[in-house]
Amino acid sequence: MEELKIRSPFGVWGLTLVSFGIYGLFWYAKTATQIKAVNPDNPKNVSGSSLVVWMLFGAITLFIVPIMNWFKLCASIKAEQQAAGLTPTFNTGVATLLCFLAGTNLCYIQAQQNLVVTAVQARQSVPV
Repeated sequence: MEELKIRSPFGVWGLTLVSFGIYGLFWYAKTATQIKAVNPDNPKNVSGSSLVVWMLFGAITLFIVPIMNWFKLCASIKAEQQAAGLTPTFNTGVATLLCFLAGTNLCYIQAQQNLVVTAVQARQSVPV
Protein backbone atom coordinates (compact mmCIF):
# COMPACT_ATOMS: atom_id res chain seq x y z
CA MET A 1 0.00 0.00 0.00
CA GLU A 2 1.17 3.52 -0.80
CA GLU A 3 2.54 5.30 2.25
CA LEU A 4 -0.02 7.81 3.43
CA LYS A 5 1.52 11.09 4.51
CA ILE A 6 0.15 14.16 6.19
CA ARG A 7 1.49 17.17 4.34
CA SER A 8 1.25 20.82 5.20
CA PRO A 9 -1.40 22.43 2.96
CA PHE A 10 0.47 25.73 2.83
CA GLY A 11 3.76 23.88 2.35
CA VAL A 12 2.36 22.21 -0.76
CA TRP A 13 1.14 25.54 -2.08
CA GLY A 14 4.39 27.35 -1.22
CA LEU A 15 6.61 24.71 -2.81
CA THR A 16 4.45 24.85 -5.93
CA LEU A 17 4.90 28.62 -6.14
CA VAL A 18 8.65 28.47 -5.50
CA SER A 19 9.20 25.70 -8.06
CA PHE A 20 7.03 27.46 -10.66
CA GLY A 21 4.50 24.62 -10.65
CA ILE A 22 6.88 21.66 -10.89
CA TYR A 23 6.19 20.49 -7.34
CA GLY A 24 2.46 20.88 -8.01
CA LEU A 25 2.67 18.34 -10.83
CA PHE A 26 4.57 15.91 -8.59
CA TRP A 27 2.02 16.51 -5.82
CA TYR A 28 -0.94 15.83 -8.12
CA ALA A 29 0.63 12.51 -9.14
CA LYS A 30 1.29 11.52 -5.51
CA THR A 31 -2.22 12.55 -4.47
CA ALA A 32 -3.81 10.47 -7.24
CA THR A 33 -1.68 7.48 -6.20
CA GLN A 34 -2.68 7.99 -2.57
CA ILE A 35 -6.37 8.12 -3.50
CA LYS A 36 -6.02 4.89 -5.45
CA ALA A 37 -4.30 3.25 -2.46
CA VAL A 38 -7.14 4.15 -0.08
CA ASN A 39 -9.98 3.31 -2.49
CA PRO A 40 -8.66 0.99 -5.24
CA ASP A 41 -12.10 -0.16 -6.44
CA ASN A 42 -13.35 3.30 -7.45
CA PRO A 43 -13.80 3.41 -11.24
CA LYS A 44 -13.34 7.21 -11.20
CA ASN A 45 -9.75 7.00 -9.96
CA VAL A 46 -7.32 8.90 -12.13
CA SER A 47 -3.82 7.63 -12.82
CA GLY A 48 -1.20 10.00 -11.44
CA SER A 49 0.93 9.86 -14.57
CA SER A 50 -1.98 10.45 -16.95
CA LEU A 51 -3.15 13.36 -14.80
CA VAL A 52 0.26 15.03 -15.11
CA VAL A 53 0.56 14.32 -18.84
CA TRP A 54 -2.86 15.81 -19.56
CA MET A 55 -2.10 18.83 -17.41
CA LEU A 56 1.08 19.43 -19.42
CA PHE A 57 -0.37 18.77 -22.87
CA GLY A 58 -4.01 19.68 -22.31
CA ALA A 59 -4.03 22.40 -24.93
CA ILE A 60 -4.04 19.67 -27.57
CA THR A 61 -7.63 18.84 -26.61
CA LEU A 62 -8.61 22.47 -25.92
CA PHE A 63 -8.33 21.61 -22.19
CA ILE A 64 -11.36 19.30 -22.37
CA VAL A 65 -9.49 16.21 -21.11
CA PRO A 66 -7.76 18.07 -18.24
CA ILE A 67 -11.13 19.46 -17.14
CA MET A 68 -12.65 15.96 -17.27
CA ASN A 69 -9.71 14.61 -15.24
CA TRP A 70 -10.14 17.44 -12.72
CA PHE A 71 -13.76 16.48 -12.07
CA LYS A 72 -12.82 12.77 -11.92
CA LEU A 73 -10.15 13.64 -9.33
CA CYS A 74 -12.69 15.60 -7.29
CA ALA A 75 -15.16 12.69 -7.42
CA SER A 76 -12.36 10.34 -6.38
CA ILE A 77 -11.57 12.48 -3.35
CA LYS A 78 -15.21 12.35 -2.23
CA ALA A 79 -15.30 8.57 -2.73
CA GLU A 80 -11.99 8.25 -0.87
CA GLN A 81 -13.45 10.09 2.10
CA GLN A 82 -16.39 7.68 2.16
CA ALA A 83 -14.06 4.68 1.85
CA ALA A 84 -12.08 5.98 4.83
CA GLY A 85 -15.29 6.06 6.88
CA LEU A 86 -15.72 9.84 6.85
CA THR A 87 -18.69 11.92 5.87
CA PRO A 88 -17.59 13.53 2.58
CA THR A 89 -16.75 17.19 3.19
CA PHE A 90 -14.94 17.81 -0.09
CA ASN A 91 -16.72 20.33 -2.32
CA THR A 92 -15.85 20.32 -6.02
CA GLY A 93 -17.20 23.85 -6.49
CA VAL A 94 -15.00 25.27 -3.73
CA ALA A 95 -11.95 23.47 -5.11
CA THR A 96 -12.66 24.76 -8.61
CA LEU A 97 -13.14 28.35 -7.44
CA LEU A 98 -9.93 28.20 -5.42
CA CYS A 99 -8.06 27.29 -8.63
CA PHE A 100 -8.56 30.89 -9.68
CA LEU A 101 -7.39 32.29 -6.35
CA ALA A 102 -3.62 31.91 -6.76
CA GLY A 103 -3.87 28.12 -6.92
CA THR A 104 -5.03 27.79 -3.33
CA ASN A 105 -7.05 24.74 -4.36
CA LEU A 106 -3.90 22.80 -3.48
CA CYS A 107 -4.27 23.89 0.16
CA TYR A 108 -7.92 22.84 0.18
CA ILE A 109 -7.30 19.45 -1.44
CA GLN A 110 -4.35 18.70 0.85
CA ALA A 111 -6.36 19.64 3.94
CA GLN A 112 -9.08 17.22 2.81
CA GLN A 113 -6.45 14.55 2.11
CA ASN A 114 -5.03 15.02 5.60
CA LEU A 115 -8.47 14.20 7.04
CA VAL A 116 -8.46 10.92 5.13
CA VAL A 117 -4.90 10.05 6.14
CA THR A 118 -5.72 10.70 9.79
CA ALA A 119 -8.84 8.52 9.59
CA VAL A 120 -7.03 5.66 7.82
CA GLN A 121 -4.11 5.75 10.24
CA ALA A 122 -6.49 5.78 13.21
CA ARG A 123 -8.40 2.83 11.78
CA GLN A 124 -5.18 0.85 11.16
CA SER A 125 -3.84 1.44 14.67
CA VAL A 126 -7.02 0.25 16.38
CA PRO A 127 -6.75 -3.48 17.22
CA VAL A 128 -9.57 -5.59 15.83
